[in-house]
Amino acid sequence: MKKDKELLNKEKNKQENSSVQAVGRALSLLQLVADSNNPISVADLAEKSHMNRTTVWRLIGTLENFGFVERDPLTKGYQLGYAANRLAAQATNYGPLIRRARPSMEKLREETQETVLLSVPKHYGTLTIDQIDPAHSVRLVDYVNAYLPLHCTSNGKLLLSLLPPEELDILLGQSLEKMTPLTITNRDELLNEIQMVRKHGVAMAVGELDENENGISAPIFDQSKNLVAFISVCGPSFRFTKEKMAALTGRLINAAQEITNYLD
Repeated sequence: MKKDKELLNKEKNKQENSSVQAVGRALSLLQLVADSNNPISVADLAEKSHMNRTTVWRLIGTLENFGFVERDPLTKGYQLGYAANRLAAQATNYGPLIRRARPSMEKLREETQETVLLSVPKHYGTLTIDQIDPAHSVRLVDYVNAYLPLHCTSNGKLLLSLLPPEELDILLGQSLEKMTPLTITNRDELLNEIQMVRKHGVAMAVGELDENENGISAPIFDQSKNLVAFISVCGPSFRFTKEKMAALTGRLINAAQEITNYLD
């Protein structure tokens, strides 16, 4: 009786391990489909995943049945389906990114005793998704969920510096709103600023969005070198001076790299 029970448990564990392995393989195929710029064939999926074609056919068929991939009628390759796009659309919060960034943000806040923000790139602007404030009574307003312009913020200048020349030319050809007397609205002056951002890897805003606030930002990339976010340290201009921001450059770049290392 005891031996029969042990055999049943072994068989059950074997089936569970097999199921977990199948899920892992299916997810790896889904990732390959998502990473491909064009519909990807079963042959390419088999080569990239190091699975045999029979296994790939079986797993990709299951993903197709559930709507996570769909077959392109022309190329016969696979691309993301409606179910995958629906899940992405429903993921409106940035919880995973915030959780991975929080330890680095908290260390920066303790070291600088200034406000640390996490923001993400958006169409013609940036969105603040997290903010940690110091204990000072004089500090920044709450920017969480604030959509900020490109030309007068440190995050925005970073995003401008990473745009293709054609897109940058279009944006700088538009009228730039003068938010404060210190806002850069001259095209050539802003281009020079962008060149400095590319050179140093960080961007500063000195009283350009709010005359009483300064900030410095560094970009956060994922493991594939895609821009995913910005980390910033900001404070009142009387306390967080341009000199203090410049001295923080290396530390901020290191914090951004720490967050990159946490991203899958």
